[in-house]
Amino acid sequence: MNRLIAPLVLTIALALCTACARDRAFEKPPLPVSVQPVASVAATSGEQTALATRYSAVLAPREQVSLAFKVPGYVETVTPSARDKGSRVTKGQVLARLRDADYKAKLAQAKSTLDEARATLALAKRDQERNSKLINGQVISRSEFDRTQERLEVAQAKAAQAQAALEQAEINLRDATLASPMDAMVMRRDVEHGTLVNQGTVAFVLVDLTSVKAVFGLPDQDIARVSLGNTLGIVCDALAGREFTGIVTAISPTADPKSRTFEVEVTIANPDLSLKDGMIATVRRASTGQRASLAAIPLHALARPASGNDFVVHVLAEKNGKTVAQLRTVSVAGVAGDMVTILSGLTPGEQVITRGSTLATDGQEVRVIK
Repeated sequence: MNRLIAPLVLTIALALCTACARDRAFEKPPLPVSVQPVASVAATSGEQTALATRYSAVLAPREQVSLAFKVPGYVETVTPSARDKGSRVTKGQVLARLRDADYKAKLAQAKSTLDEARATLALAKRDQERNSKLINGQVISRSEFDRTQERLEVAQAKAAQAQAALEQAEINLRDATLASPMDAMVMRRDVEHGTLVNQGTVAFVLVDLTSVKAVFGLPDQDIARVSLGNTLGIVCDALAGREFTGIVTAISPTADPKSRTFEVEVTIANPDLSLKDGMIATVRRASTGQRASLAAIPLHALARPASGNDFVVHVLAEKNGKTVAQLRTVSVAGVAGDMVTILSGLTPGEQVITRGSTLATDGQEVRVIK
């Protein structure tokens, strides 16, 4: 029996050794690569412009107000000076009126109801005063005095209700007239003479363009470069590249969940109203008098993927105790000789793979050689 077991054990051991040797044979060795630290170089004037003008913004009015009727009715008049888009209106100027005959009638009815309620209240007060004396002389019963007191309280409640109804009728009559809350420009008009409007129907949209807001998204790596009160340059291609100066007035505390950018608002004075709502503008940081610096790498370290228009590089990274190649998308500023300057994606001092970059894949283990 032992003679049969010994050969079987030997066969199994040889098979296991063969399998282990096969596994070791298929282990991919680290890719030999050469690396070079990312350098920092002074940006040329053209590259500085590229750095400063890479934020696209949309202009919006400083204030935009939608004016709606608070009460329903037929539009009786529309002020001629507010009929056209672009018409300028002043604060308090009447823009439109509803037919107010019904509201005047309701106001008169509310006044009459209030007068009646006040008369009833006065009578109830006299009865209560008289019965107060009679109850003290024990001329009337306590129950009769309580009824007098109850009638007084009811009369007081009805008088208060009538007063509230009168005030509401006065408000409704005032709301039949639509006036501008500010000096502004008519952006849109949605009513005509004779139009039947419901409560909440928007009649006019007004905008204040004496100053405008440029709103743009700032990536998280650049958010520290901008703070409230900073001066930024704004350029509009629609105005032949005319440059304006704006002040940062708001920075969103949270990033947009889709674009992962922080919304920044820049307010720009617009006294001549040349800037319009919806214009596309370019935002750039105001010059500090110092030349900006850029990351720079050898040209042969740069690659373009099979699909897409982006440029990529591989940098050294540590993963699970191993040195690996990490794929990084970069934005190119320019080329000078055998060096290329990078707008974003690399930080000076990082180790970028120069030789072997085209053979490396993202996350592949590498071995640095000279």
